[in-house]
Amino acid sequence: MKGLVSILAGIIIGALIAYFTLDYSGMTIQHMGDGGGEAIRTINELDVDLLLDSALIIIGISAFIYIIWSMIERGQHKREMQR
Repeated sequence: MKGLVSILAGIIIGALIAYFTLDYSGMTIQHMGDGGGEAIRTINELDVDLLLDSALIIIGISAFIYIIWSMIERGQHKREMQR
């Protein structure tokens, strides 16, 4: 349960952080016709750096949530054992 919640929260929070902090700079390539002026084909390239950085942010946030949650549970367990 803790792992699933950590992953879901990491995806949501990490995606928001990635969206607002990373700048998408994908390339668009247009092939022009022989007469010029009109684009025959437009190619939109995917920004692999953006995807990798976003994935790393999401994984990092998920791990951070899991670790903090584990530390809180350990602290609560120690307090219960001391009573």
